[in-house]
Amino acid sequence: MITFFVHELNLNPSRKLLASAGRHLPFLRVVTYQDAFRRLSFPTGTLIFSDFEFLDGFQLAAAAAIAQAARHENPRTRILNHPCTACERYALLRKLHAAGLNPVEVTRLEAGDRPSRFPVFLRLEDGCLGAESGLIHSADELDAELRAMRDAGRPLKRHIAVSFETRPDSDGLFRKYGAFRIGDAIIPQHILRSPHWVVKSSISRKTADFAAEELDFVRDNPHREALLAATDLAGLQFGRIDYGLCDGKPVIFEVNPNPTFPTFGKTSDARSARRDVILSRVVDAMRAIDDGQVHAARTRFVPPAEVAKYIQVERWNGFRRRVWKLRAMIARSRYGH
Repeated sequence: MITFFVHELNLNPSRKLLASAGRHLPFLRVVTYQDAFRRLSFPTGTLIFSDFEFLDGFQLAAAAAIAQAARHENPRTRILNHPCTACERYALLRKLHAAGLNPVEVTRLEAGDRPSRFPVFLRLEDGCLGAESGLIHSADELDAELRAMRDAGRPLKRHIAVSFETRPDSDGLFRKYGAFRIGDAIIPQHILRSPHWVVKSSISRKTADFAAEELDFVRDNPHREALLAATDLAGLQFGRIDYGLCDGKPVIFEVNPNPTFPTFGKTSDARSARRDVILSRVVDAMRAIDDGQVHAARTRFVPPAEVAKYIQVERWNGFRRRVWKLRAMIARSRYGH
């Protein structure tokens, strides 16, 4: 069994995966952090953690307590994206750059740090909203953009400057590549092309030649070793890697630990062969990380005492709050320290 932790605000990706491919996959149970925090227990099995950007520091400590309890119950429990070691966007880009695995430089604006290379763009370090500015080509342009943010009442906190390191292809189109990591497998997903430097979807006209190129990309997995090395360093064993290419080498933008998978079983089109290959490899990778359990046993966990009261995300009435506190006290006396 595989237990996949998601935030209740971001259930759609896992629901779509189960709707289109659930019958092919090993037993995958999607559990919200909110439900686990409320019940102080979680289903056993291989654990996958995601949606870290939705968790504050208290909730992240509680998620780490889930991982610790799982390993205490069974030291061989497989944990993907361990909350103590999985990198979010800022840490990911910093680590990869420092290790020489990625040219992207990232700078936190609230600390007063300045980028050393241009062009850059500004964005929140959390979430998937993307660029909040155009490409900024100089220090003077950056200063003007920061002044505009202040004048508009927009905080610099949690905003970052990210260097833009990709170039258009021979057709003048910018490209974004996507590949899943599931356990030890890298599974290429797609190539998106756009005339705009922000590539959110493939708006260029599909051709038979491009469909064949994309299928070759999915089958050949040309960037496997580089993507494995990068995600290993970042402590991420599950998610989708979004990247471009510069001089033939991957330029990693981010790793989304709660990715949207293709809609498998879609009616036939020029890209249906690609989806068939992806589905086969996703199923194989999921089976490889499955622990083989079929029962729905649960493991109790105890959040750290100093953060416990801060992980109650609902407006509980007085009775429910007292019951939860009693449950936490009993669990701590039995399982905690």
